[in-house]
Amino acid sequence: MIIGSPGSGKSTYSQAISQRLTYPIFHLDYYWHQSDYSEAARLQLNRQQNKFMQEHDHCIIDGNYSSTMPDRMKQADLIIWLQVSRMTAIKRVIQRSLRQKWWHQSRIDMAENFSEHFDREYWQFLKFVWDYPKRNNQLIKANYQKYAANKALVILKNKSEKEQFLQDLMKLAKS
Repeated sequence: MIIGSPGSGKSTYSQAISQRLTYPIFHLDYYWHQSDYSEAARLQLNRQQNKFMQEHDHCIIDGNYSSTMPDRMKQADLIIWLQVSRMTAIKRVIQRSLRQKWWHQSRIDMAENFSEHFDREYWQFLKFVWDYPKRNNQLIKANYQKYAANKALVILKNKSEKEQFLQDLMKLAKS
């Protein structure tokens, strides 16, 4: 499983791993943004995620969604936590929003019907991204201790660490 703040590079890194290991990816954002964002939708997202994990011996789950995290952590062989600075995360979120809104560049990890709106909700999302380390890091740590303390946890903070881990992962997969 790959977790981290919005804009940390989860989907891009998931793609890089998937291309090398040929593992299928379940992008949580893709399914969540097709929903009505209700409590029933949260439960459905968790069911879809669990079904995907049951159907694939090896796979990548890309995304956060704390309500679905315990099930993922229990099933994961490896948890990759991408940690970037808040400024990097905000910059990346704004860049991808502009690419989607003005240049109509779609994202493989996002529902086709999703459209950026630079409205109050968007600014609230940017605030969520900015506050993510303060609000979510403790939750992730607690979930890890409760559900996956015996599982491998890799924290990657920059491009060189990501590239080095990808090379190490490839060596491990070949052995």
